[in-house]
Amino acid sequence: MTIASRQTQVPGFGWLLGMSAWLVLTLFGPGFAWIGFLAIGLISRRVAALVTGILIVIVSITLGIEVWGPLDDLVNSVAHLAGIVVALALNPGWLRTMWERRSRGQSLRGSDAAGAEQSGARAPRPAGSSRSSRSSRSKRSASRGARERDEKAAESEATRIAADLGAGSSDLLASEAPAEPVDVQTATAEELQDLPGMNRTRARRVVKERTKQNGFSSLEDFGEAAGLQPHEIVRLRAAATCSPRPRGERRFGRRVDL
Repeated sequence: MTIASRQTQVPGFGWLLGMSAWLVLTLFGPGFAWIGFLAIGLISRRVAALVTGILIVIVSITLGIEVWGPLDDLVNSVAHLAGIVVALALNPGWLRTMWERRSRGQSLRGSDAAGAEQSGARAPRPAGSSRSSRSSRSKRSASRGARERDEKAAESEATRIAADLGAGSSDLLASEAPAEPVDVQTATAEELQDLPGMNRTRARRVVKERTKQNGFSSLEDFGEAAGLQPHEIVRLRAAATCSPRPRGERRFGRRVDL
C-alpha cells in the first residue's frame, strides 16, 4: 500500500469539528469573539478575519467605557449577532486553507519517504566465478536495477500528484488527463460543467458570477464562487487554470462635450 493511498481524501468529521471550535468564542459576545477572529486571521493570513477582529475590539472597548449610553445593550446585541454571522461566513474559507496546508505537508512527507526508500533499495552485485558469467550477470543486474528505478520513480511521481489531488495513486494512473487545462477565466458553461465537482447548474451560476466580478483572481476564487468543497478545489488544479483577470479599458483625460 502506497503512502498516498493511506491518506484521507476528504476532511473527517473530527477534523472539521476541531478546526471549527473557534466559533464557540463568538457565542460569548464581542468580549471573547475578537480572540477567535484575530487567531484565525493571523494563522490563515485572511484580511477579512483580522479586520473583523479589530472592529470587535473597538466595539468592546466602547461598550466597556459606556460610550453608547442607553444604547449599550442594543449595540452589544447587534455586535454579538454580527460576529456570529461573520464567523459562519469565514469558517469555510478557514477550513479550506488549513486543509490545503495539511495536504501539501503530507505530499512533501510522502515524496521524502519514497526518495529514501528508492535510494536504500539497491542490492549488491553478485560475484561470478568466470569473466563471461560475471559479465552476463552484471548486464542482467544493471538492466533489472534500471527497470526497478524507473518503476519506483514513476510510482513516486504518481504518489506526489495523487497526494496533491487528494486521491489514490491507482485512481490517478487509471484516469485520463485532459489534453490541456480548462481556463476558468474564458471557458463556456459547457466546458466548465465537465470539471471535477462541477455540473450544469454550477457552471451556469459561476459564469454569471464571473461576468458580475469581471473575472476571477485565482482557482480558489473560482472554487468559492462555484460552491466547491476543499478537496474538490484540490482536484480542480490538475484539470483547470486561471489566466489573469482582464483589465478594463484605460482612458486618459476627460471628455468635454462642446
